[in-house]
Order: sequence, then structure tokens, then C-alpha cells
Amino acid sequence: MKISMLERLYSLIPYSLNRRLIENRLSPIPVNDQLLSWSVAISSPSVDLQKIVADELDSCISFLPYCAKPSGNSICPMSDKRNSRKNRKCLKLDGKNCNVPCSLGDMVDLLKKKGFTKDRIFIIDSDSNLFPWLEQKKSEGYNYFLPGVGCHYGVSYALKYVQKKIGLEGCIIFLQDYNPLDKDHGVCRSIFDYNSMEKIDRGKRTKIGSESLKIIEYILSGEVDPKIE
Repeated sequence: MKISMLERLYSLIPYSLNRRLIENRLSPIPVNDQLLSWSVAISSPSVDLQKIVADELDSCISFLPYCAKPSGNSICPMSDKRNSRKNRKCLKLDGKNCNVPCSLGDMVDLLKKKGFTKDRIFIIDSDSNLFPWLEQKKSEGYNYFLPGVGCHYGVSYALKYVQKKIGLEGCIIFLQDYNPLDKDHGVCRSIFDYNSMEKIDRGKRTKIGSESLKIIEYILSGEVDPKIE
């Protein structure tokens, strides 16, 4: 993946401004006025969630970041001594039971309930592994990510590449701090944070918010039209 100089400069912007800029980029899309209140957004005005769910759900894939696995009081049982959570292993993704509280596991449960198979769900251990997987899935006929989950830095860094170079659109979920009072171990707040997480598991504690999970469940069920909620 080649990142332009403009995108590199963009990634150096302080977190609060970076967050505001990526949300401002997405907020002109009418549906996102409401979706962003749930830390959810669609990537383009061309994304018709109801039509995709009704007619093209088989053309959807999903990707979820490893840092949404539990850390601290609860530990992912698939963590290993060398890489900790920085792997693509997930008991639920393998069709096994797991009772450890985990928002990533909750999303896997939801996706599998809606018919997503293991080969359509990618747990991100690094961008260098994610982008080839997305390119492969695009070549297989998949057109949408529903959802793609990432922090604001990750989305601002990679969204245009995924759209323009790979040709995928879809629905985004923004990660949240697991503990809002513990910013040091929450979502990445600088490009240095983000790059470090690419190399090793630094113990960041993030989550897919319960509100985000709920709205994605409604969307995948075809029960809610976010445009009128």
C-alpha cells in the first residue's frame, strides 16, 4: 500500500482535530447525521444499506481489529505468550464457545447469525495483512464491508485507499475507549500509537460500543432505516 504525502501529513494531525476532520468528511452524507451519534457511518452516498441487506448481503465482508479483544481484567483465551492478542485467532470465529466478555466476539456472533462465514470475517492483526485480503475478496466478487471497524486514525489513514484503489464501500464503526477515563490505554491518539500497534500488542483497550453493535444488528436485520430514525 502506497500512502500519499498528503495522507501522511494528515495522519500527523492531533487526535481531536483528526477525529473532527474524518467525521466532517463523512457528515455531509445525509444518513450519517444520525449514524455518527452511534459511532457508525457509511463511506459514500452511494451506499444504500437497505438495498445491500435486501439484495447483496452475500457481497459483504467484515473486518475487526485485534485491539478490540479483551485485555486487563479479562484475557482473550487465544492470546499467546509472544504476540498476546496480535493474531487472527478467535474461538467464536472457529465455531467454538467463548464466555470471556469481548465486543469483538459479540460482533462475530452477530455476523455469523446473519450468515457471514469465517472466510468473510477478517480480524486485523496488521494493515499489511488486511489490504491483500481486501484485494483478494474484491477479486472474488465482494463489493462492501459491513461493517469495517477501526479507530479514527485508522479510518482517516486508509479509507480513501480502500475506496479508490481496492474499490470497496460500506459501513464503518469507529472504535471507542474501553474505559473513557483511561485515555493512555484507549484508541490510538497519534500516528506513533497507530504504527506501534502495527508491530506489537501494546495493551490498548478498545471496544466496539454497545450502541454500534445494536444499530448494526438493526441494519443487518433490515428493521431500521437510519435515514428516518
